Amino acid sequence: MAEKPSRFVVIGLGRFGSALAKRLTKHGHRVTGVDIDEDAVQAVEDCLANALVADGADEEVLKALDLPNATAVFISLGDHANRSIVATMFALELGAQRVIVKGIDALHAKILRKLGKVEVLFAEEAMARYVADHLV
Repeated sequence: MAEKPSRFVVIGLGRFGSALAKRLTKHGHRVTGVDIDEDAVQAVEDCLANALVADGADEEVLKALDLPNATAVFISLGDHANRSIVATMFALELGAQRVIVKGIDALHAKILRKLGKVEVLFAEEAMARYVADHLV
């Protein structure tokens, strides 16, 4: 029997979020993308299982996404630290099994980690390590 594909939720479809959502889809996973910007959603809606124009920091929106049954929830809300923190808090409260957040700075990461089991990713640092490690 074939393994069931994983289901991911990506909140924030800017450069990082949209690239992540597209790549997860390319690997055969079901991805739901959410962004408040209609243009951002339209840019990826053809390749995702679901793409919603909605506020990813709104508790009612997150309730509708069935977060407990997602393999992971990625939160990438750019430089909007407050919205990112709120979205993370609601995702945890609603039972998300794994929450990964694109960090803005050290203080943002510290606050996120105080909320509970949250993985913080600094995309630029991760990419710099990847490039440096693969140059030699």
